[in-house]
Amino acid sequence: MMKKYIVLATALAFLSLSLAGSFYPNAIASAIFDSKVQPKGDIMLNKTAKTTKSPDKNQVPFNHETHSLKNYSADLKSVARCAECHHTDQPKEKLTGVLKTSERAAELTTALLEKADAAPVKSCMACHTHTDAKPASWPANPVVEYEDEGEVTLNNEEAYHRNCITCHESVKKIKADTTAPTGCAQCHSGK
Repeated sequence: MMKKYIVLATALAFLSLSLAGSFYPNAIASAIFDSKVQPKGDIMLNKTAKTTKSPDKNQVPFNHETHSLKNYSADLKSVARCAECHHTDQPKEKLTGVLKTSERAAELTTALLEKADAAPVKSCMACHTHTDAKPASWPANPVVEYEDEGEVTLNNEEAYHRNCITCHESVKKIKADTTAPTGCAQCHSGK
């Protein structure tokens, strides 16, 4: 009897998440990806992206271990700081440029994340989602003002492109033969 109850409870939980995911996909994605465990292997960016420009683009594989354990900072001299991508995970006084939101008193590091009372790291999609959706952690996608562009809505596509490509272009200036992708097909290969 207990075995049947566990199977039924598991099936109902899965059905509930599946139904909720169809109505609230970003909340489910956030619940799944807000974590204190660093991802191993490739994770797929662009998995739930919706864009009118290119709805058929393939997902973008991203290896978190490679970017967080090797000398993959923009100057290729050190391991990238967590806050280079997870920019809200640093004290307010460390924010630069258009960044305005800080959610930690101390900068995120692997050691900080291992503490029992450390808050989990949010996924990118928790704050930057597709244009027609509400992010799980915000009332809307952030809007920032760039001197040379004016107001820009940082949906997931815009945020990924600005963060990833800017860093990769910096690397390319230092090391011309780098494999850091800067073109559309290089990232959107699905491989």
